Amino acid sequence: MFDRTSLLAGAVVGVVPVGVLSVDGFWDPWLAFFVWVSWTVVGLLFFRSDLRASRSRWRLLHILLVVGGAQFGVHMNLPIPSSLTIAIWFLVLGVGTASLLVGVQMGRENASSASGPTAPTTD
Repeated sequence: MFDRTSLLAGAVVGVVPVGVLSVDGFWDPWLAFFVWVSWTVVGLLFFRSDLRASRSRWRLLHILLVVGGAQFGVHMNLPIPSSLTIAIWFLVLGVGTASLLVGVQMGRENASSASGPTAPTTD
């Protein structure tokens, strides 16, 4: 279960990008909803993950893939409005980071279940 710090972080981190989008004048309810969901998952899982204690090469790879994918994959020269470009940046950054943290959580759970006692097998 999530502790208070993770829940508070999820609430704050989830609201910030949606607030920036609404102040910027862009408001598509479905896109805002998925931006909120992805960033809320980031806030919930970041304080529970081992990402901060991981090796620097994994953090660097995460930054290159997620930030590079958002900034260079969805760029200002695409034939879409700039407000939509910024909203898609938030979406790609949130989904990429949330996916990384979900993977860290899955790996942690698999490692803890693998290190536990095993049932005896009969041949």
